[in-house]
Amino acid sequence: MIKKKDVFSIGDKIEIIREGKKKTSFFPSQVLDIAKDNHLIISGPIHKSNIIVLHMQEIIEIGYIIENRGLYVFDARIIDREFSPIYKLRVERVSKTKKYQKREFYRFETSIPVIKEQMVRSDNGEEAFIETCKTRDISGNGLQLLSNFEHHIGDRILCKFYIGDNAINVNSEIVRVEEIDTFDFKYAIGVKFLDIGERSRDVIIQYIFERERQLREKGLI
Repeated sequence: MIKKKDVFSIGDKIEIIREGKKKTSFFPSQVLDIAKDNHLIISGPIHKSNIIVLHMQEIIEIGYIIENRGLYVFDARIIDREFSPIYKLRVERVSKTKKYQKREFYRFETSIPVIKEQMVRSDNGEEAFIETCKTRDISGNGLQLLSNFEHHIGDRILCKFYIGDNAINVNSEIVRVEEIDTFDFKYAIGVKFLDIGERSRDVIIQYIFERERQLREKGLI
């Protein structure tokens, strides 16, 4: 569920974020009730039918999406927990809400059609070379693109693609080129966004967050 403002309602889908030394784990959760003192009763994390035990007084992050603004989080302390009849936690907010930035650099594997444009030299001067490509992965700061054009590091391109109904057009730079052996494409190119707007970046991060949630709920990750 994508929230329109920073106010919780019973039934809202949220994310429990648990920071580890080597890995950050995300678990889908839901607001079950809103108690006194603005405490939240939320469903406890379960992964592939196994309960993920969180400890009393442990600090976790609660994440949620605000429409057209991106992913936001706050720190919460676990002050009570129950395992029967359902696994649930009582948490209290212990920090201010902040925008979650770490997802900007996380690359999510997905295939999205991309129109790639580049100005190339010809007998008539410069012409726009247009190629239809696909992403191998995407993040808030760039993407990996499958292409048949032999690029060089430093090439400037324009990437045009859609996330849902949102059109994203962003000037970009090639930062990596790798030859690959697939049926449809010859190269995998690393692309860094140069002038992506904050709203477009939020759309990408929101897409990654929602797609990961769907995969986690299906037990696929």
